[in-house]
Amino acid sequence: MVNALEIMQSEFWGGSNWPLGIDWTEAVFNQIEWAALDSIARYGGANTTAIVNQYYSQLLNFYNGENTAAVMNEKYDDMQWVVLGWLEAIKFLNVYENTTPNQKYIAEFAHRARQFWDVASQGWNTTLCGGGMVWTYSLFPYKNAITNELYVSSSIGMYLYSPPDNSSSPAVPAHDPKYLNAAIDAYKWLSTIGFTNSQGLYVDGFHIAGYQNASDPGTGNCDQRDESVYTYNQGVVLSGLRGLWDATGQEFYLDDGHTLVRNVIAATGWVSGTQRNPAWSGLGINGTLQELCDATNSCSQDGQTFKGIFFSHFTAFCKPLVVGQKEGVIFKGTQALADAHQAKCISYKDWVQHNAEAAYGTRNAAGVYGGNWDIPAADASCASSPKQPAGSSDYRNKGIPGNWSFPDLAPAAVSDIGLIGTEATCPPNTTDPNSLGRGRTPETQSGGLALMMALVQAESSG
Repeated sequence: MVNALEIMQSEFWGGSNWPLGIDWTEAVFNQIEWAALDSIARYGGANTTAIVNQYYSQLLNFYNGENTAAVMNEKYDDMQWVVLGWLEAIKFLNVYENTTPNQKYIAEFAHRARQFWDVASQGWNTTLCGGGMVWTYSLFPYKNAITNELYVSSSIGMYLYSPPDNSSSPAVPAHDPKYLNAAIDAYKWLSTIGFTNSQGLYVDGFHIAGYQNASDPGTGNCDQRDESVYTYNQGVVLSGLRGLWDATGQEFYLDDGHTLVRNVIAATGWVSGTQRNPAWSGLGINGTLQELCDATNSCSQDGQTFKGIFFSHFTAFCKPLVVGQKEGVIFKGTQALADAHQAKCISYKDWVQHNAEAAYGTRNAAGVYGGNWDIPAADASCASSPKQPAGSSDYRNKGIPGNWSFPDLAPAAVSDIGLIGTEATCPPNTTDPNSLGRGRTPETQSGGLALMMALVQAESSG
């Protein structure tokens, strides 16, 4: 894990940001790296302090290097990655660097998180579909999984970890119940509107049939489902579920999380440590987590980021439960519940290790991880090459379809950053498929870092 962090910073850090990233992926890097510092401090060896101090000072610089003005004008999911990043920083500082000078940073981070949460929360409405966040108001309404999962996670994170924000007028207290209520309502809506497919995986989102405008909303219901399946839609909700348990002690939140993890593992083709399905299983083959775009090296900058997001939030979900009586707002469970949660998380270790070994094998001479962790043999058959599910747009890799825009506006601008145009042959006509498409990037390296973080925690837990 330390080596993955070192390479991430030596290859891609520019002094105050990650220049090859884009606004939202940089916010993800920020969150993953603060979480990595927590893991290093928690599980590291003799040189822990020196390593933490080196990268801690770099991450502090990102506070001023982050392009907040741009993100504040982007979509509601983009804004919430910023919230999660600075909440992660606050959690780290509260435990490991809670000194008087650092109280200034904690206050600044909390203020930024609150500002972005306040704006993002404007995406929640009950006039369509009875609730849920829209992705953006600049397109026809689309209530997608990621924006709503982020709303669960960012809201519960604000409730649990954000200190009082005295820079606001009026001041915002710590543990404001509005955040807890928002998280509870958001997960209730997310889990009951019909987001999961026959494999128990979250699909991407819902359009509203016949919608024209606010005065002519068509059915007003979430009744046109985009069947695209992405790894990050299975991950972000996990940290939200863990936070909801921490806040309420309601065991069904943990149960829902473990059910989703098991569904993801099955969808990678993992049956057991000795039995794996070599055909596409929904989220991978041979027990290895993949995006559909990995097989053809056609992942966009977005798509290259998704697996790292999954493993980051998976790791947060599987942290050991605190045992004892409730103090403050963090619920403390029984030893029996903590042991049961830990046993389930330990049962995932072989799968995590399998993925870590696969990912480790994709590093190039400089130590940079590739994004496709399951490389087919040179003589592999392509008969089982994955295909997009019927009813899916794959807009995260191919761009936003023009018919998602309002008729009286120009078609939505589709960035060509990371869009490939041509797909690789299958099997790839190279010994290094990860050199194709966008190649190795800070997004693929952050994915390797997040996966190694999951492995370190799994190995340290039993």
